[in-house]
Amino acid sequence: MSGMANQPTSENLRRKPIWIPPWGYAEGWMIVSGLLMVGFALQLAGGGLPSGVLAWPVNLYTALIFSALLTIAHLFGRSVPLFAWLGRVPATICSIALITFLVLIMGLVLQDDEAAAPWVRRLGLSSMTSSWPFLLGLILFLSTLGMATLKRMIPFRWRNTGFLLNHLGLYIVVLGGLMGSADVERRLMELREGELVWHATDRAGHVYEMPLALELIRFERKEHHPKAALVETGSHRLLSESKADLFEIDSDIRGHLGDWEIEVHRFLPLSMPVGDRYEPVLDVGAGPSARVTAVHTGTGEKREGWITCGSFAFPHRLLELEEDTALAMTVPRPRAYRSQAVLYTPGGTPETILIEVNKPYRVNGWTLYQHSYDDRFGRWSRTSIIEAIRDPWLPVVYTGIFMMLGGAVYLMFRGRKLIIPNTGETTRASV
Repeated sequence: MSGMANQPTSENLRRKPIWIPPWGYAEGWMIVSGLLMVGFALQLAGGGLPSGVLAWPVNLYTALIFSALLTIAHLFGRSVPLFAWLGRVPATICSIALITFLVLIMGLVLQDDEAAAPWVRRLGLSSMTSSWPFLLGLILFLSTLGMATLKRMIPFRWRNTGFLLNHLGLYIVVLGGLMGSADVERRLMELREGELVWHATDRAGHVYEMPLALELIRFERKEHHPKAALVETGSHRLLSESKADLFEIDSDIRGHLGDWEIEVHRFLPLSMPVGDRYEPVLDVGAGPSARVTAVHTGTGEKREGWITCGSFAFPHRLLELEEDTALAMTVPRPRAYRSQAVLYTPGGTPETILIEVNKPYRVNGWTLYQHSYDDRFGRWSRTSIIEAIRDPWLPVVYTGIFMMLGGAVYLMFRGRKLIIPNTGETTRASV
């Protein structure tokens, strides 16, 4: 009985003084607060993280040394209160809360905003991913995740396989993403028809020679049909009462906009003005037009004529309905666009490729994305902007993701095996 009296109870642990092992939530919130204060102090003193500080091969050495230190701390530092705390639930909850808090700041404060208030920029709130508080938060999260994983890994037991796949996979994903962020290269290649381009620029305007070249054959853009809308005659602003009634224009279609019933008699996807009318053409600069009739549902007044959103080759045209109201055609929204180009690589044979939105092309470690085009000319643009991205750490991140998927599948099938035949009862899995 005396021995039991000397054993600590949960009530005694809750009332224990701070910083007396084992550490719990009180110490955890103080550590989190301290990391935030240190992070913001470093941010105020020296600005954000130095550019390229974790570039190759420093990031590889840092990842290996960090993981080795966690392993050594787990094997030989269990008596140290900090190391023991990192592997416990309070540390996990506190680190997740810290990361969640920083991510909320990212969601509430516009990132990479040059117009942000000076104090927002100085604290790094508009550039969280490259700030000291975010780095320290990720280090704490990785430390707790790594120590929790090592507790189940050493000594190894087969029943912990699912846990290890999930947690080790997450560790690899976060560590790989953090270490590889400095090695990501983003370049923009501005292509023009018939020109061979082998250079690119970054967001700061620096010019780089690429290990590949592109020659644009043609740019193609597919469009949705334009919509009919009511606008103010002078300002051409869309009337709020008609926003919910906008309808796509097509031949032989009817719709209602405010107090007006609209009938489209003829729709020309590509046309040019010929006198007071429009005729279908396929020339560069052609744009959509429509012959319409508008009837006021209350008074029966009737208006008839052509409307068009125009293009760079000819102006838009409205159909005046009332003194301050007109019927207009909106600019067609792009449905899809792509670039057909010839790709040249060192020692390779030139090949014709297609680069579409959401369908990038991969070559020699680079991923080519359809980024944008010269929107002044719309579908007739002869300029295409291709974004070339190289992320050498992406295979590491994918490895972690596949490990997490494998862990989920393992736990799913293991859970099925835990069902006791003929009873439907389940046993509690020790993971």
